[in-house]
Amino acid sequence: MERERRYGVQIHHMMALCGGMLGVYAIISRMGVFASAQTANLIDLMCDLLGKDPGEISLRVLALVFYMAAMVVFVILEKRTSLNLEYGAILIDLAAVAAVGAIPETANPFIALYPIFFASSFQWCVFKGAKGYVSATVFSTNNLKMTVTAFTEYLISGKNEAGRAKALEKALFFGGTLLYFHVGVLIGYIAGLFWGTRSVWLCAAPLAVTAGLIAVSEAGTAEEKLTVS
Repeated sequence: MERERRYGVQIHHMMALCGGMLGVYAIISRMGVFASAQTANLIDLMCDLLGKDPGEISLRVLALVFYMAAMVVFVILEKRTSLNLEYGAILIDLAAVAAVGAIPETANPFIALYPIFFASSFQWCVFKGAKGYVSATVFSTNNLKMTVTAFTEYLISGKNEAGRAKALEKALFFGGTLLYFHVGVLIGYIAGLFWGTRSVWLCAAPLAVTAGLIAVSEAGTAEEKLTVS
């Protein structure tokens, strides 16, 4: 059986915090554009196609291209290289927030958020979950579903019923991811009130913490391998 990763949950939750900060930044500082997912963009794209607005269509199509391009890059790097993509995702996030924070508030919100479209998609591909659970760090819908269903399963199960403890563990993991994501939203919202479009630079803090946790986790794993050998 594969050993559970050291600090795996903490790494996942810190990236969820960053995801929340990026999500709220896009909404409050860039005219309500949610750059972490594509559902709203695709709906609006269809409306623009029906409304025949070439300008909006091109902006939304390009946003979709950036989002999909990150997935393509992820697959190529994962399959063809031995790079640590977690560090890669953190570096991409850092580059994205550095660039976006420097773009004037008057810029078109879609153009300003293209780096976040790419970075969020890449982060979603790399940070897939922990403890055997698949969980996104850039949006909340499935995490909400898994929290509610697992906690409901825990509540309706008998005290000694098989799987009850696992259901609680599952609810706590997904609930924790939701909590960290929305703590990130709160931090990002308050930061936006004070620093406006430059508030996105604050994302560097959780990204640095995550990088530190990954380094400690890898060092611990290497030490365990040496001990075993």
